[in-house]
Amino acid sequence: MLELSAKNGLNATPISKVAKEANVAVGTIYHYYDTKEDIVKELYSIIVQDLAKMLVLNRDISKPYKEQYHQLWLNFYNYFIANPSAFFFMDNVAIPPVIDNEEVDKNVVHYRGLKEFMMQGINEKHLKNVELKLLMQMGFGNLIAISKIRLREELVMDEQQINDAFEMSWDCIRYIE
Repeated sequence: MLELSAKNGLNATPISKVAKEANVAVGTIYHYYDTKEDIVKELYSIIVQDLAKMLVLNRDISKPYKEQYHQLWLNFYNYFIANPSAFFFMDNVAIPPVIDNEEVDKNVVHYRGLKEFMMQGINEKHLKNVELKLLMQMGFGNLIAISKIRLREELVMDEQQINDAFEMSWDCIRYIE
């Protein structure tokens, strides 16, 4: 389901196609899931949990805040580049109305550490004091764009380009006196 919906879109991915690709009967899938939406919600939750774990990898809290943010940012980017099906799945379905606000709210707990890190940045005047959702969108939103550019092979995204993108992200959210 993940790969087919990432490749073809959710509407072009009927359960019959998923069953055929998985080499199982349609009834087998419905034995475990009541609806296609249940599968989508579970995949969404799995990806959110995976990504949340990856975001904190290699984070050294003894380093300056910007360096910690850089590591989180790179972890986010590297996760999607290493998992293109997860990226395209999230890009296609992880927005309302496909994934409703209730499902988003159920999974927000996995990002608690990231939210706390961003709030720390606000409180310590490393980051602009704006609505957290806006701050996170501006800080990490360009990752979606550059991941898409890279995965669609529109741009190589070499080390310099990745660093340029990070610096643009940082410049967008950093606190300026």
